[in-house]
Amino acid sequence: MRLDPLCDVTWQYDLLHELQPSERGDGRVYGQGVGTFTGRLAGQARWSNFPRLRGGFAYPDARGAIQVEGGATVLFTLTGMSSLTNGSGVHVLTFEAEDDDHRWLNDVIAVGEGSIDRERAALSMRYYVCLVDHLPGIAPPGPDGSAVAP
Repeated sequence: MRLDPLCDVTWQYDLLHELQPSERGDGRVYGQGVGTFTGRLAGQARWSNFPRLRGGFAYPDARGAIQVEGGATVLFTLTGMSSLTNGSGVHVLTFEAEDDDHRWLNDVIAVGEGSIDRERAALSMRYYVCLVDHLPGIAPPGPDGSAVAP
């Protein structure tokens, strides 16, 4: 897999409600905020997130809209896993766009890594476009139709 730089994003919550984990260890957060995208994908975002909390990790489940230069809107979905103990995070982003300049994002899976600051309710992340770089051959089936080990 090859990772090509896509953008850096600063995420800032401006609304946050947290239900602390129960004795079973599960909790929830609801938040909204803004994001500033710089790089190949640039613009300002509004988003909401409803992550699950479990075992010292948050599992984001966010949706939002990026207003890009020229006035177009790019929608996105964000999932991943963030450590609540060491402040590291890994995200997966997918996009939906209808304008010609950003339609290429419809075929992108982006991964990101970065830092989470719980006290300031902020994140700083770098995202990369995932490109398939490994296409091994697949052996034809054996005479009986079963898979043949390489």
